[in-house]
Amino acid sequence: MIRFRHKPFPWVAVLLLFILAFGLISFVTKTKFSYKSTPLNESNTFVQNPYCGFFHLYGYTLSEASRTDADIWCRQMLENDTQSLVLLQINLKNYSNKDISSNALQQLDHILATFASADKQLILRFLYDWDGKALETEPREITQLMAHMDQVASVVNRHVGHIFSLQGVFTGNCGEMNQTNYGTNEHIQILMKKLADVIDPNIFLAVRTPSHLRAITGQKNPLSNNESYTGTLPSRLGLYNDGMMGNVLDCGTYDDTSYSSSTDLSEKGTREEELNFQNQLCRYVPNGGEVIIENSYNDFPQAAQDLATMHVSYLSCDYDGKVLNKWKSTIYRGEDADIFNGCTGYEYVEAHLGYRFVVTSSSLQKDQLFLSFSNTGFAPSYRTFDTTLQLTHTETMETTSHPVELDTRRIMPEREGMETSIKLPKLSKGEYKISLQMYDPATKLPIHFANKEATSDGSLPLGTLTIH
Repeated sequence: MIRFRHKPFPWVAVLLLFILAFGLISFVTKTKFSYKSTPLNESNTFVQNPYCGFFHLYGYTLSEASRTDADIWCRQMLENDTQSLVLLQINLKNYSNKDISSNALQQLDHILATFASADKQLILRFLYDWDGKALETEPREITQLMAHMDQVASVVNRHVGHIFSLQGVFTGNCGEMNQTNYGTNEHIQILMKKLADVIDPNIFLAVRTPSHLRAITGQKNPLSNNESYTGTLPSRLGLYNDGMMGNVLDCGTYDDTSYSSSTDLSEKGTREEELNFQNQLCRYVPNGGEVIIENSYNDFPQAAQDLATMHVSYLSCDYDGKVLNKWKSTIYRGEDADIFNGCTGYEYVEAHLGYRFVVTSSSLQKDQLFLSFSNTGFAPSYRTFDTTLQLTHTETMETTSHPVELDTRRIMPEREGMETSIKLPKLSKGEYKISLQMYDPATKLPIHFANKEATSDGSLPLGTLTIH
C-alpha cells in the first residue's frame, strides 16, 4: 500500500500572524488624534533676519597701523549700528604693487572677527580706490592683483559663516568694475575665475552689471533652476547695483537699445530686458545695492515694483538720502485688505527686502501634519535654514523636537507658496502644544516668521494636538 505523507499545516505561524495583525488594528483604532490649529496671520511689521534688509557701509584702509587702531575703528562703527547686514569695503591701495603684509592681514582678520562676534552678516568688497583714481591705484600687473586675492582669501574663509557675498573683482572706481585697467571680458573672466577658486564656495560672488555676469558665465540666458545651488561659478554669481533707479539706464547698468547680437555676451540690453533677466536670475542668486539720484524711476510705487522684479535682498540705508526720505514721506496704498495700507513707503520696502516667511495654515490628517508656507518678500533666502517642530506635553512640559524636511531656498516670492507634511513621531497619550522654529546653521541665529502669532525668540505656535 502506498501512503501519502502530508506536511503539517503551520497553524502556529498563522496564529502568530493573526495576533500581530489584531494588535496592529487595535493600536490604530485605539490611538486617535485631534488637532486644533491656531489661526495664522501675517504681520505688517519688519522682522530682522540674516542676509537681508537695509545696511550701513563702512570703509577701512589696510596699513601698517597696529591692531589697536583697527579695534578702535570697529568699536566706533558698531556702536550705534542696529542693522544685521553690513557692507565692508577694504581698501588695498597701500599694497598696490607688493604683497599685503602679515600685519595688514591681521588687521583684516580682526575686523572680520569683530563684526562676526557682533552677529553681523557681511558683504565684502575689496578695492584700491575711493576717489575716482582706480587707473592710478590698481596694481600694475594682473598677477599682483591675483596674488592679493590669494592672500585675503586665507583670511576671509576663516569667517565663512558670517560672510554672505563678496562683490566685484577688486577693480574700478569704488570697486565698481568701471574705469579700470582690467575691464576687458578676458580680464574679468580671469579675475572672477581666480576669485571663485580661492573663496569658499559657500560665499556668493557678485558683479556690477548683468552684462558683466554674462561675459563671465558665457551664458546669454539667466541661471536655470536645474543649475542653481550646484556649486558651479554661475550658480553662485549674483549682482550688486550702486546705480539703482538713478535713471532709465540705472546710471550705465543698462543700454538704450535692445539686444542685437546672439554672440556678444557682454552686450547690455534695455531696462525692460535687463529687469526680465534679473527676475529670472535672482531667484537663485542675491542682488542688492543702493538707490541714487531722486527722479521718477525711484518714486515709491515704481521703485517697489522694480525691487520686487529684481528680487532685491539688501539696500543702503545711508544713500541716497533724498530718495529714502521720499519713501519715508510716501504713504503706501494697496488693495482694501492689504495689511500694509497706511505704512510709509520706506517701511514697506524695509519689511520686504529679502525673504519674508509666513506660515499660512496647519492641519492634521491622520498622523500627518501639513504646513503651508508663503514668502511675501522681494527675494528667496538663498540659504537653507534648519526647521524643527516642537511638541510640548502640557502636563509634564517635556518637549520633543522633530526635524522638518524643507528647502527654504525654494520658497519663492510671488508664488502660491509651498506645502510640506510631517509624520508625527510616536508620542504617549495627552495634550501637546505644537510650535515651529527655524534657525540659520551658519550664524546660529533664529529665523523669525512674519506672523502676528510669532514669539520674540522666533517660535511660532501652530496649534494643540491631543492623543487619545
